[in-house]
Parts: sequence; structure tokens; C-alpha cells
Amino acid sequence: MRFLVLLSALSAFFTSAAPQQFLVFGDMPYTPVDEALLSAPDGQLYQAVQQTPHLFVAHVGDMKSGATPCTDELLQGNYAMLDALSEKPLVYTPGDNDWTDCDRKTLNPTFDELERLAFVRSQFATAQLPLANYSRQPEQPENQAWRIDDVQYVTLHVVGTNNARAQVFSSNAQTALAQTQKRDALNKHWLAQHTAGQAKEVGSDALAPAAMVIFIQADIYQHNNYGPACSAQKQTQCDGLNQYQVLFDELAKQSDIPVLLVHGDTAEFCFSRRESGLWHLNAPGDFRVLDIAQVTVNTQSDEVFSLTTLLGAAPSQCE
Repeated sequence: MRFLVLLSALSAFFTSAAPQQFLVFGDMPYTPVDEALLSAPDGQLYQAVQQTPHLFVAHVGDMKSGATPCTDELLQGNYAMLDALSEKPLVYTPGDNDWTDCDRKTLNPTFDELERLAFVRSQFATAQLPLANYSRQPEQPENQAWRIDDVQYVTLHVVGTNNARAQVFSSNAQTALAQTQKRDALNKHWLAQHTAGQAKEVGSDALAPAAMVIFIQADIYQHNNYGPACSAQKQTQCDGLNQYQVLFDELAKQSDIPVLLVHGDTAEFCFSRRESGLWHLNAPGDFRVLDIAQVTVNTQSDEVFSLTTLLGAAPSQCE
């Protein structure tokens, strides 16, 4: 009888969870205009964040322009600006501008991209954030997971520039490719660990969630000329992002809960649902949409995911 009472109480707890709000954007700050919007105490976005309910702020990568060099001072300063936006935790997943594009020949100085990746990890992927059931992937600490009531959140390190397969100018190309393959494998393992239904023991935090949100940087739906999809046999001159389209669509099809994919990387701000059932948000940011989205997750609603913006930008339908 006690077991049945406990089961009933746990079921009621997880099925009556209150709606959750989080803030998300990416591709900022790029210019002095962005910096002014985000800076305390007078920045318009800074002030709007203070007045908007949220459990955490997510930044989906590219915390600097690709046209500016990846110096320690710039990366640290911009991260500090983002972290100061809110007293709530800042969740950050790296973007291509933050490390893999740091060897562009137009930059002065240039940096070895793998060295910059090591720097980003050492500076911005070490803290244990004060979020419920929070963890970092030991082998790839920028990959994070946390569970708030009945919603599972996950970050995966997937970046633009063909997921770091293109434009390797300073690092050893074979070493860089091996790192990318390892990162892909670790991403898939991390996602599988936190996918609904992996564990459902009563009395455990692993009870199946009612919704899932995944954060990456790369716009995996942007048209490109990288070639056919990469495979075990073909690892160069191929599209390294297509595999994630397949992965997330299959997850949405096979899951009995709604799944939202959030990314940045490109200037489009759009929100819609794909044919597979996957919810898709290309977050605001970049030079065209200087705004931050407030996403509401309500597992008791037919429209589980909804959003508004702090300064009034309106999303289009994703293609």
C-alpha cells in the first residue's frame, strides 16, 4: 500500500508541474550596439531581463563576431557581460566564432582552433551550475544536462563551419578531424543518456520527463555546399551536420514527449514544428534580430512550447 501511495504522489508531482520559462539567444555581442543593449545598468536588454521571469539564461554560442580576433580578453569580457545579465544561471554552449573560426586568415592575431577550444573549456565549462539535477559530461564538459520538474534540458557541442570540419588552417587537419569524430560520438552518447525512457525507476530523478529541450549552436538546416552526408566511410568533403538532422528527427518521431531543438548560428529568427514533430527554434541574435526570447514550457498544454521576446521581435516560420 505504501508503494502505491508513493507512486501516486510521484505521479501527481510530475504531471502537475508548473510552466517553466527560460531566456535564450545567441550570436551576441557582435558590435558596440549589442554591447550597449546587454550592458548593466542601462542597456535595454539588460533591463528587460531583470523584469522577465526565467529560471536560467541560455546562450547558444558565438559570443563574439567572426570578424574579431579570439583574444583571451575579448572572450572573457564578453562572457562576463552575458553572465551579468541575470542572477539566474547562464548556460553556454560554444559557437564556431568562439573557437573553430579563430584561425581565419583575415584575423589579427589568429589562433590555433584546438588551442582556443581548450581555452573555452577551461574558462567557461567548469562551474557546476545551480540547476536541478545538473551535470556535465566528464569527457566533454561543455555538454550539460539538468532536469527541472518534468522537463529535461540538454546541451550538445555542435558548431557551424561544418561542425569544425571546414577551414582548418592552423591545427593539424587529421587531429582536428579526429577531435570532431570524437565530439560527435560523445554528443550522441550524452543525448542517449538523457533521452526520455532511458530509466523510469520509481523514487528516482530519472522518471521519464514530459518534455525535452536540446540546445546546440549550429544551424543544421542551413543550405550548404559541403557535399554528401558524412558517414563512417566518408569523413572529409562531406556534410557533417546532416547526421544531426536525422538524429533529432528520429528522436522526435520515436519519443512520446515533445522535443524542442534550439540553435543560433544564422541571422534568421524562426519558430515552428517540423514534419517529424520536432519543435524548432532559431534563436534571436546576430545583427538582424537584437532581442532575447522568453520560452515557456507548459507540459499541461497542447502547445507545450511557446515564446515571446523581450523587445518585441516576431519570429517567422522556419523553412
